[in-house]
Amino acid sequence: MAFLVVGGPGSTNSNPVLDLFTFVSGSLTDVFSAKFKVFDISDETKKALFFGGNKNDVQVFPVAPGIFFSLDVDNLATDIVTPGHKLSTGHYYAPFTPVDGAPSGDYIIQWVYQQTDGGPELHFCEEFVLIEEGQIVTGLNKIEKCKLFMIDLVSKNDLCEEVEYTDQQYVFACELVISKWNCTTPCSNNTAENFPSACEYLLCLGVAAMLMRSTSISQLRNQLTYTDGNIHIGITDKHRDYQNASNTYFAEWERMVRAKKNEMNNDSAWGDSDSPYLSVGYSYYTTGGGGAGWGGG
Repeated sequence: MAFLVVGGPGSTNSNPVLDLFTFVSGSLTDVFSAKFKVFDISDETKKALFFGGNKNDVQVFPVAPGIFFSLDVDNLATDIVTPGHKLSTGHYYAPFTPVDGAPSGDYIIQWVYQQTDGGPELHFCEEFVLIEEGQIVTGLNKIEKCKLFMIDLVSKNDLCEEVEYTDQQYVFACELVISKWNCTTPCSNNTAENFPSACEYLLCLGVAAMLMRSTSISQLRNQLTYTDGNIHIGITDKHRDYQNASNTYFAEWERMVRAKKNEMNNDSAWGDSDSPYLSVGYSYYTTGGGGAGWGGG
């Protein structure tokens, strides 16, 4: 995930934080045209506007809502006379610098490009983060890690073009998984803040299973199948797929949690102990039992 500093250097030809690669059949290929705009989704209200279809209300660049910034895709950025936005074949950057006072948090850049003149417009979205000057990025929080584990990103959700689950759903699923963890004997009192860092995979796996189980309920409730001519069409007909995925993930989760809890229980009951061979070896070597060359004999 890309990061930019509020009031700091933006995305430039020498610092192409926001860039686009265009491929044809696996090879980088120049495009006929490319443009972009940036949206601010740094809080829940703005996210609701963006994902609710009111994207123009949270567009921050260009300032005019609905307008794209068109790239110069013909000239290289290093061209002294006519510098463009092309870095190399099939590689372009977005000239975007956060304004002073811009709120820190999540943003989305939307790219639209055409491979050929008159060809279809291709869309690509990517999320990035604005951070405050001096802020140290120490890593992703648990919700962000769960999103990456699920690959629940706008740029990867081709059918819905938005995230599948809200932050509130991730938080709630996380709470349920930790509650399930705490209720597994030996019982514990972990929270999202002190959940064992060595068990983050378990948390991500459990959250994925919990969200998919929840979605399977919604899919079943809204399932509709109809026929148009000879074409059979299903709407929200993935109940069984989500349910099977959830069951698979939960089965792995429960096996690993049981093993981990047993390990924690054993460590709590017995603690650390020295091997009995330690005293045997100590006596052997200190009494000269090792023969010539080992003791004082």
